[in-house]
Amino acid sequence: MEYSDPNESLEDLDADFLAIRSLLLSGSIKSMYKLVTLSPTKIARLLGLNYASYHSKLVNPEKFTEFHINILAYAIHIDPNVIHNVIQHQIQLKVIERVEKFRK
Repeated sequence: MEYSDPNESLEDLDADFLAIRSLLLSGSIKSMYKLVTLSPTKIARLLGLNYASYHSKLVNPEKFTEFHINILAYAIHIDPNVIHNVIQHQIQLKVIERVEKFRK
């Protein structure tokens, strides 16, 4: 499900958000931290966070709430699952690393 009004053109989308949208949809962003250089203050403000909190969530993406994911998805006109999948992949890597350390 895309948060997109069929009557709304992507031409009206903020250029920074359009770039983020394109990178997420193309699969170029494998880590939420890659967003750190892409208008971090603008995204932090959108999410209702200060820069430090936003940066902390980029480093530890499991701290993003579903609400944050949905706000960003709505703003850039993509399915929230695209963002969720990036986060889930990062979480999975952390889980595997932690379990492997435990087994040793």
